[in-house]
Amino acid sequence: MTIIVAITGGIGSGKSTFSKEIKKRRLKLLDSDKEVSLIYKNPNKDFLNYLKKIGLGKSIKNKTINKKYISDIIFSNKQIKQKLEKHIFKIVRKKRFDFIKKEKKRKTNTIFLDIPLLFENKLEKQFDIIVSIISKKETRLKRIKNKKKLSRKKFNNIINTQTSDIVRKKNSDILIYNNNTMKEYLIKINKVLDKLIL
Repeated sequence: MTIIVAITGGIGSGKSTFSKEIKKRRLKLLDSDKEVSLIYKNPNKDFLNYLKKIGLGKSIKNKTINKKYISDIIFSNKQIKQKLEKHIFKIVRKKRFDFIKKEKKRKTNTIFLDIPLLFENKLEKQFDIIVSIISKKETRLKRIKNKKKLSRKKFNNIINTQTSDIVRKKNSDILIYNNNTMKEYLIKINKVLDKLIL
């Protein structure tokens, strides 16, 4: 039987670091953010046409998509945001379904899926184990500002579209707190991984 583990957490909580540790162990992982990034990086004709259809045509230049333009629009236009997210979610859901099916066929013991918006999209029942990474808001903002040069305003806009840590704590099987040093966080991650891949 294949155990399906989902990893989730708010922006800047430390999901990417967790995913890196999974990859280091050469375990099977589907990273939702990476899949979304590939949709934008190598857009097919259908996706480009959909962007034009929902009013994001100005983001396209020579088949290249300006993600910053899209980001600025969707956080001030809820309707466009919902349409875009629904379309991308549909594509990523298919990738997730195919990944799980393939690894089950291979009889892989444990597989991992990094899903930032797991609770927001009500996906919790699809997994055997849910790992949530919990981190203080100010700590997360500091990380994001250093990494992505994101303003506090934009950070707060993103936070407001994501579920709360109260929901994550209530509905997760494993909680990892990431508020201190990277060294401490890596120890916690690997302790969890040791338990999950027994």
